[in-house]
Amino acid sequence: MSKRVTVIVVIVAAIGILSGVMIARQAGAPGSTDNLPDRTGSATPEGAYKTDKAPEVTDQAEPGRTALQTAATASKTAGRGRSQGVSIIENAAAAGKYTFIYFYSDEGDLTKSSRAVFRKALSRITEKAVPLEICTTDPAERQVVGMFRVDRAPMPLVLAIAPNGAVTGGFPQRFEESQLLDAFASPCQEKSLKALQERKVVLLCVQNGNTELNVDAMKGVRDFKSDPKFGPATEIVTLDPADPLESEFLRALQVAPQTHDAVTVCIVPPGQAVARFTGETTKETIVAALSSAGGCGPGGCGPSGCGK
Repeated sequence: MSKRVTVIVVIVAAIGILSGVMIARQAGAPGSTDNLPDRTGSATPEGAYKTDKAPEVTDQAEPGRTALQTAATASKTAGRGRSQGVSIIENAAAAGKYTFIYFYSDEGDLTKSSRAVFRKALSRITEKAVPLEICTTDPAERQVVGMFRVDRAPMPLVLAIAPNGAVTGGFPQRFEESQLLDAFASPCQEKSLKALQERKVVLLCVQNGNTELNVDAMKGVRDFKSDPKFGPATEIVTLDPADPLESEFLRALQVAPQTHDAVTVCIVPPGQAVARFTGETTKETIVAALSSAGGCGPGGCGPSGCGK
């Protein structure tokens, strides 16, 4: 992939779940933690983890549930059968594959040209992904349109859905084949994105058998997670720094794969890294980091907020 930076802005109505999403595409790194202080010091968190993998997609969904689960439950409650699109998404997930959904609203020239790009790209990744084309005006597919709330999104639009339900990429109107082929996330990215899209705080724990201070690093993480104010809206994701599949994610977080000590990164929705700790953590330092970054107030990291 070239060394260019391509920024795609998905503009949707304020009530839409893709409202104001910016997807920053950067070669070799899906995001940035520039100027993010190591919380072994006392600096105030700055910088942001802006990822091309993380459109926020569940601002109206129930915490802890994917859009797919919420839509499926609503469908059963209403007594309706599942749409073909929902079944395709579920079957792909069961097979460990991504679903790439091509949403369109008409058969204009832009739809036809972008569909050709979509089909060509998907023909190259059949072992990893399943294509799905949805007309947003088709009554039979209202479930899928409602699931991702794309009825007011600019069309056409492609969403890449990981097997766990996380949206790892969004590409409105004009896009290139290479962008779709690069929409896959690493396993820890998928887990982190799913939690962020469920409006949870992610405590990303970078450690393995070779890193030091693992127990000290996990103490504060576990204490924070076990606190009833924070636990329901917190997800712990453990990342092995030696895993080659996670190298790009580590670069985005500015964590060296050869790190000597365990590293903990706090990420808040929709995808902002607000603190990075090397070695020991405590619940108090995590709360302080989130509070100073504005991520731990009313409606913040707990179901009812967690402080002033």
